[in-house]
Amino acid sequence: MNTRLKVIIILVVIGIVIAIFNPFFVLPEGEQAVVTRFGTIRNVHVNAGLKTKLPLVDQVIRYSKKILSWDGDPQRLPTSENQFIWVDTTARWRILDAKTFYERVTIMDEAYSRLDNVIESAVRTVVSKYPLSESVRSTNIILESNNAILDFQADESEEGEAASIDSDEESGVEDLLATAFTPIELGRERLSNEMVERSQNSMPEYGVELLDVVIRQIRYSDDLTQSVYDRMISERQKIATGYRSNGNGLKAEWLGRLNRDSDITLSEANREAAFIRADGDAQAARIYADNYNADPEFYSFWKALESYRATLPKQNKVLSTDMDFFRYLYQTQ
Repeated sequence: MNTRLKVIIILVVIGIVIAIFNPFFVLPEGEQAVVTRFGTIRNVHVNAGLKTKLPLVDQVIRYSKKILSWDGDPQRLPTSENQFIWVDTTARWRILDAKTFYERVTIMDEAYSRLDNVIESAVRTVVSKYPLSESVRSTNIILESNNAILDFQADESEEGEAASIDSDEESGVEDLLATAFTPIELGRERLSNEMVERSQNSMPEYGVELLDVVIRQIRYSDDLTQSVYDRMISERQKIATGYRSNGNGLKAEWLGRLNRDSDITLSEANREAAFIRADGDAQAARIYADNYNADPEFYSFWKALESYRATLPKQNKVLSTDMDFFRYLYQTQ
């Protein structure tokens, strides 16, 4: 057997041994691996590429390097007012230290179990620490928008010389808004950050980094839903009543000002009309007087003709023609 054939045989045997015992493994992107030998960690690989191991002895445990999601079960939790709500949360996390993760957790199912305990405990603590409004809302924009509307109405009233909103009525509307929409100090986002801070304290011991916790959904428990709806309806009816009362007050003030301006205008117009009528009567009297003085006999004749024209067509009585009234009808000259 020549040397070349021996080399080929050796290479084939080596290939068969490699194929059977497989001392290599490929670590793809997005994964990390822990190589153990009889339960003891021999190596940790975090970079992708071709890696080696001791065949039949070493074991490769792979973990993801990607950001993973955790979805908790909805919990029925009390708020600081002792109102029970259902809170559904989700979180994002990743394995930061594969060696610690293997030593403390080992498998992914156990990791999710640990996250359940830590995160759900933090959620329960934070939700029960604050009133319901802090968990439901993130900002006070609803109060700010209503205050902006009130300020705009007040500015418009001042610019147009309209009736300004009475301070008592304005404060009453603001009180109703404050009752219906309690101002928040933290809000849902700050509560989520506090949940992360409380949960983060336990994460390093598991080799895990918790990125965030998000309150995905909040809903009232069945025994609280109807009473909450009734209260919301009542509060909004109070707000509507406050706005109506404010509007009616402004309407009454506008109508009062309108009637006052109308009375003033009519009074001035009547006074001016009286002056004009008096002046007209004075001029008419003067004209009559001048005409009478110019020719009293002709004036008397003209007035008699006007009287005949107005009286005779409608005459339904018999009068004597000897009356002085008819002197111009029978006067020859």
